[in-house]
Amino acid sequence: MSRQTGWFAGLFVVALACWQWFNPTAEQPVTQQNYHPDFIAKNLASVQYNQLGLPYRGLNADYAEHYEPLAMTLMEKPVILLYSPDGQPEWRLSGDEGILNTNDNAVLNGTVVGKGLQPDAVVHTLTTEYLELDFINNQLRSNRAVQLTSPNYQAQGLGLLGKIDQQTVELLHETRATYVTP
Repeated sequence: MSRQTGWFAGLFVVALACWQWFNPTAEQPVTQQNYHPDFIAKNLASVQYNQLGLPYRGLNADYAEHYEPLAMTLMEKPVILLYSPDGQPEWRLSGDEGILNTNDNAVLNGTVVGKGLQPDAVVHTLTTEYLELDFINNQLRSNRAVQLTSPNYQAQGLGLLGKIDQQTVELLHETRATYVTP
């Protein structure tokens, strides 16, 4: 082997070593953690009570998977019941799918329907494709098209902000309403 061939062979080995060292595809793959549900429930029914023993939140779902490390529950056909401070049902909110983040918020997707359950409720029915319930701030939020109905009016708009404890909702953009006088 000539001196020139030895240099080329040495350079080739160094280049091959550098290529392996710096090649991003040669890195070890990032381990992706596969989460498995901590429990699975069918026909789930749950009610949470306040310190006085009165219900303040209820949850029903056809199917639910709870993931403790993520502090979240995935649900099919969820129904969330919200109660007034005196334990009377105020809202019934349902969707095709939902996510419940433990003690924080819930998100309903698909065909979302909210029913005001109080006799004097300003909103009797709320429909949208997406609704977020913020349990910390007692708010309802949506960034999608929303329709509100009651015996006296119908309103449509884009986006919603509601205050659960005050029984109020506000359509945020492109609002149209039709009022009916009795």
